[in-house]
Amino acid sequence: MVLREDDRVPAVKRKASRPPEAPGKRSRDGGEPAAVSAETVRERKRESCSERLSTTETPGSCDVQPSSSNPSTPRQDNGNLYLSTTGSRVNVSVFVSAPHFKSKYLQFEILGIGGYGSVYSGRRRADHFPVAIKHIPKKSVKTEPVFHLGKVLQVPLEVLLMMQAAGRPASAGKSAVVSLLDWYDLEQEVLLVMERPVPSVDLFTYIVNNHGPLQEDTAMSIMKQLVDAVMHMHSNGVFHRDIKSENILIQTGSDGLRVKIIDFGCGCFVTDGAYRKFAGTPDLAPPEFFMWDEYEAGPTTVWQLGALLYFMLDGLHQFSTTKFICNKTIRFSSELSRGCLDLLNLCLAVDPWKRATLEQLQRHPCLTPHCSP
Repeated sequence: MVLREDDRVPAVKRKASRPPEAPGKRSRDGGEPAAVSAETVRERKRESCSERLSTTETPGSCDVQPSSSNPSTPRQDNGNLYLSTTGSRVNVSVFVSAPHFKSKYLQFEILGIGGYGSVYSGRRRADHFPVAIKHIPKKSVKTEPVFHLGKVLQVPLEVLLMMQAAGRPASAGKSAVVSLLDWYDLEQEVLLVMERPVPSVDLFTYIVNNHGPLQEDTAMSIMKQLVDAVMHMHSNGVFHRDIKSENILIQTGSDGLRVKIIDFGCGCFVTDGAYRKFAGTPDLAPPEFFMWDEYEAGPTTVWQLGALLYFMLDGLHQFSTTKFICNKTIRFSSELSRGCLDLLNLCLAVDPWKRATLEQLQRHPCLTPHCSP
């Protein structure tokens, strides 16, 4: 449990003499959904923390099939395939020609490298619109079947999730989810072309550059935007599964901070049942996964939001679920408000049935306009 105000340690002024520890590598294995009752889950034997740690990166694949509210109905137009999603009614083109990509976009310096691809900065030639270009080797691309004229087409799951979560490309810059503009199905790799907010940095870098914990009002502003964004994503059937500081862009401007969620490579579609295989950053898997090998979309997202809030308010140490379970407690500065501590306790309840729902978070006084923490 999170220590309440009376148990908190005295405030200690911290400086970022070293950058915070980056989270562990994530598994991009999918989560196989299984409808499991709460009674069945509770009956599972709780094993010790040390015995469960080795199961975090369980191999598997996401077998969730797109439902009637998920992407469908591709069409052919001038030799290029277009896909529509019934939920958000978007059309995103996929091209199979590398020369077409080079004629439409300029690619510049690399922004980041991961185990499953690289991301570069770039611009659209027609109007110099800033873009990010993600290169994913074909062997690392998970696909979902999309039916068209009696044929089954395999479409990258990440493409379907982004289309479902962010909406039409014309909304680029308006959604809290980074928008997908185009994607290319080439011989050796898949390219995703996305909007690139300028100026912006990921939240991890933003916290490091702050040289310590964020101010409470700044953290709550970011938290409120994230809660609203993930609620919208869940209502559209998208479960991100890897909400962390590296996957959130902070766009700065005259109107304040704006949040953008990126990287749906570990995501899947929301189901009513539980998932038995985790995909995401192992340190941020919810405790129920370690205890019972099962987790659900809503409680997991709330847990990850709580872990993120902890990092924003601590400024030095990334949250670790396994350390939390073993140590049974976590400490915060005595300068945190009662409202902030209450929000952390609601997010980081070990029992998922005692954890707050996204709807409850949205109504929390700390995240309500014109209310102070």
